[in-house]
Amino acid sequence: MNRFQQNRFLAIFIGGLAIATFLSASFLFHEKSGADRAQARLETTIDELIRLQRSTPFPSEENFLREKTQSDSYHDLLLALKNELKTRTFPKPPLLPNEFQAQLRQVATDVIERARASKVQLPENFNLGFDEYATSLPNTAAAPYLGRQLRAIEWIANTMVDAHVDSLQSLTRSTLPEEKATPAPTRARTRGGKELKTPEASARIVDSTSIDVEFSGSPAAARRILNQIAAAKEQAYIIRTLQVRNHAGKGPDRGDTEKLAPAAAVAAPPAQAGGARKEQGISFIVGTEHLNVAARIEVLRFNFPEMESR
Repeated sequence: MNRFQQNRFLAIFIGGLAIATFLSASFLFHEKSGADRAQARLETTIDELIRLQRSTPFPSEENFLREKTQSDSYHDLLLALKNELKTRTFPKPPLLPNEFQAQLRQVATDVIERARASKVQLPENFNLGFDEYATSLPNTAAAPYLGRQLRAIEWIANTMVDAHVDSLQSLTRSTLPEEKATPAPTRARTRGGKELKTPEASARIVDSTSIDVEFSGSPAAARRILNQIAAAKEQAYIIRTLQVRNHAGKGPDRGDTEKLAPAAAVAAPPAQAGGARKEQGISFIVGTEHLNVAARIEVLRFNFPEMESR
């Protein structure tokens, strides 16, 4: 005891060593307990995994009914969506090449007469983008698809005529894949006589064709056309690109009162001539301009097998 009192450093060192030893022993005991618990949990998990891998699953009646309810609900939603999409595509009529050509001439004549009555200027020799078929016949496989595309373009042309645009400068369409005359591939068959599905034989459920139009008219007519195309019920359209330009490249110069003088002041009676002269420098510019509009419109096609009999 006297030695520890005489050498305080030795006493402090031995005391610190004892405390450190105690803390180390406690830490090791705690970690050993944690490792034992983790090892036991790992062994339990491995045993459960082995049991599940070796056992044969057997679904409960409750889970089976729940899965069946979800499957039926998904089937009903999918069927409802499919039936709705059927009504958003023009049907594909069973047309022969000469029948399509006769229908094209009739539709072009009707649109031209409709435009003449509405005082809408159309391009010369207007055939709704089917110029090549005005004098020649399409192939047999493409005729029904062309008939469906013709109805979609006719609807757009009539919408523009009914909106009383100033003129329809151009209307072009994209070529359908069916227009390319290729020999029909021979479908492979199984021993039972069933046809095997090939990439050529299976069509895409959703595809599209595009129509490029350029027209000029008032802002009200342009808004009416775009709103009707976006809200069309008989056919699904998508306005993919849109370019709008004003007829006038720039506004009138400031202080140019002669050009801004309204025509009403010229034709005003003598009693109103004084008031007209006072308002001679007032002219409304916004809302009276005309627009040049260029748009690419995609026509969606939903290719469901049962739609062919519509």
